[in-house]
Amino acid sequence: MDSSATLRCLYWISLVFATLINGINADKSSALCAKSEFWNNDAAVCVPCYECKQYPKIPSCDTCPPIEPSDSWRVAAITSLSVLAAVIVFGALLIGVLVHQCRSRRTLRDPIEETTGPLYAV
Repeated sequence: MDSSATLRCLYWISLVFATLINGINADKSSALCAKSEFWNNDAAVCVPCYECKQYPKIPSCDTCPPIEPSDSWRVAAITSLSVLAAVIVFGALLIGVLVHQCRSRRTLRDPIEETTGPLYAV
């Protein structure tokens, strides 16, 4: 009886030791992955998180940081509206300067009307 208890104890110790080693190896393999990757147990490789966008049902995709949408369209919209506003302001200023110059260049071609004086009969 003593030898079977010893064998049973050795079996449980080896089982616990194997589980512990397997867990440590799994942690090491997942620790080798970069921040933008996750460990795929099925393929035993690090998988990039952008694969989760194409294949969202991959296990362990929830370990990836959320993918933030790019704001390039916002930058383009703000830039184009700023350019449009600058063109409108510059155009308004140019039109104002041209109208002012046109009015100031007007010469006196017509005689000034006098209400009294020797040149016109009343």
